[in-house]
Amino acid sequence: MVSFIYSLMTDKRRGAIWVPFKIALYIISLIYGAAIFCRAILYKARILNSHKVPMAVVSVGNITLGGTGKTPFTIALANILENELKRSAAVLIRGYGWDEQALLKKSLPDIPILVGEDRTKSAHKAIRLYGSQFALLDDGFQHWELARDLNIVLVDSRNPFGNRQLFPRGILREPLDAFKRAHIVVFTKVNRKKPYLDAVRHEIAKINRDIIFLEASHKPSHIYDPKVRKDRDLSFLSGKRVALVSSIGDPGYFEETARGLGAIVTDHIAFGDHHNYRACDIEHIIKLCGAKAPDFLVTTEKDAVKFARMSFSFGKFTIMTLVIRMDITNGREQLIDRLHSLRIY
Repeated sequence: MVSFIYSLMTDKRRGAIWVPFKIALYIISLIYGAAIFCRAILYKARILNSHKVPMAVVSVGNITLGGTGKTPFTIALANILENELKRSAAVLIRGYGWDEQALLKKSLPDIPILVGEDRTKSAHKAIRLYGSQFALLDDGFQHWELARDLNIVLVDSRNPFGNRQLFPRGILREPLDAFKRAHIVVFTKVNRKKPYLDAVRHEIAKINRDIIFLEASHKPSHIYDPKVRKDRDLSFLSGKRVALVSSIGDPGYFEETARGLGAIVTDHIAFGDHHNYRACDIEHIIKLCGAKAPDFLVTTEKDAVKFARMSFSFGKFTIMTLVIRMDITNGREQLIDRLHSLRIY
């Protein structure tokens, strides 16, 4: 059902037969949009309050559904703060996705990761227990309860706004006017120059002329082989027959990356984002792979931590992890200057 609705949201299903379904989703999106508008009015009128905490608060978020790379960017940002600016940081997450929590802890072992729906409470805890100077809100753009000093919004350069309709008729979590609250926009997955991004940049600048624009790409780093418990060079994938397994927001980009490294993709078994794997899913994966006979399976870091937590066995198949890192390719110094200018307590 979820994949069916998503196919309607992204207009992958075309033809008159689907029009009634799309109209129904559009009506729901009007109600959703009205709720967003009312919530914004309540905060602007100070009927609902955003709480200020004595630390610099930086939000990393987006205005669309799907994989723009919030968690990888948060990891990159935390490393910049800790290693280059020598500022102590804490990452605050809601905790609805155990996979993201585990990935953050694995990637940032020396940085506190605080989980909780009340991120104001988590911020005070970070100050009290760790003396943190910065709070990074992973997926925080729609979180109005905690006042922030810097709003960073990620935009997928391959599909900036979908069909420009609000959820559930489209992938927009908010209308484009939400860019008025943003300070920095990062175009992600910019592995090659995309001429149409100039038009998108111009459109956003008309909404908020003070926005700083950055570009970032997802770059494969290495492959982790659990069989020998060591990292392998990316060239190891070249010419290998592999089956991909993923449950991320943008499975197409994962497949494109694997093919770009020379892998021969026999199958891509893609589940919905934040999917909680069960034993029957693993059985399904093994059955499909048995027919295609790949050399091994390849998954994402986010999925790998799920498999490790559940101690799943893939039978005779080895499942390797393609590790990808976020690299800020344009505007990095501007970002550092902006972070450096934030008041710390």
